[in-house]
Amino acid sequence: MKSDAERWLITGASGQLGSHLIRQLAGDPHAPTLLALVGRGSTGTPGVHEERVDLADADGLRRCVERFRPTHVLHVGAMSAVADCHERPYDAERINAEATRVLAQVAAAGGARLVYTSTDMVFAGDAAPYRETDRPRPLSIYGRTKLEGEQAVAVFDRSLVVRLPLMYGFPLSTRETTFTKQIAALRRGEPLKLFGDEFRTPVWLSDAAAALIGLARSELAGLIHVAGPERLSRYELIEGCARLLGIESPRLAAVSRNSIASPEPRPADLSLDGARFARLLPELAPRPVRPAVFAC
Repeated sequence: MKSDAERWLITGASGQLGSHLIRQLAGDPHAPTLLALVGRGSTGTPGVHEERVDLADADGLRRCVERFRPTHVLHVGAMSAVADCHERPYDAERINAEATRVLAQVAAAGGARLVYTSTDMVFAGDAAPYRETDRPRPLSIYGRTKLEGEQAVAVFDRSLVVRLPLMYGFPLSTRETTFTKQIAALRRGEPLKLFGDEFRTPVWLSDAAAALIGLARSELAGLIHVAGPERLSRYELIEGCARLLGIESPRLAAVSRNSIASPEPRPADLSLDGARFARLLPELAPRPVRPAVFAC
C-alpha cells in the first residue's frame, strides 16, 4: 500500500495517547489523510478532521468507518479507568469489547489494517515478566473487557493487538491525566502517597505513539507487547520523573498496595517482556525514563 494513499482513522484521538498519534501523523512527510474520532475535547491539531463519536454507539461507529474508508485504523479509545469499569460494567462491555468487535468487523470488510491497543491488566500479576505466549488471567472488569476486545480482533488475519503497559508523559490535548495531576501536585509542594510494591514497565507517551505507527505500517499480525526497559513501581517512576523535571524535594511516600481498600484485587507485578518488539523494530524500542524525560 502506497503511503500517499493512506487514510488513518484514530479512536480516542483527544486522549493522552491519541493526541500524540495525531501530532506525529499530522507531521508525517507522507501526509496521510486523518480522521480523529473524539468522545470529548479536541485534538487541537490544524488540518485534522474531527468527528464526535460515542464508542458505545455501535451503529454510528460503523457508519463513520464505512463513510471514511480508512486504510489504517488505530483503536486506542477505551473506558480505561478501572474504578469506572467496576462501577459500570455494562458500559465497559459496550465500549471495550463490543465497539472493538464492530471496528474489527468493519475494518476487515473494507480491507483496512486494524491495530488495537490492549493492556498489561489482562494478566493477574503473579508471574511477571509476561510474554506474548503467557496465558491472560484478568482480575478486573477493565482487564476482562479488554481481553474480550483482543479476542474479537484476533479472528481477522491482518489485525494486530498491541499490549501496552502504564504510560507516562504529557498529553498534547488539554485533558489532564493521572501523571500530569501528580506532577502538578508535587510542583505545588503537596504530599503524595504512591504504591511502592506494584510494578509495571512504563512507556513514555510519544514512544508508545511512534511504536504504534511503526507497527501499523508493518506486516506484523497477531499479538505483540510494547514495554519500557525498566521495571518500576509507581513510587519509583514518579519520584524519578519529578527530580528530572526539576522538582528537587518531592514530598513522596511509598505505601503498600494492600494499605488502600480496592473493590477488585490489585495485581502486584504486571511487567511486560517487550523483547520481541525491540528485536523486530529496534529503532522504535521505548527509552528508559531518564532519556525520555530529558528529551521532552
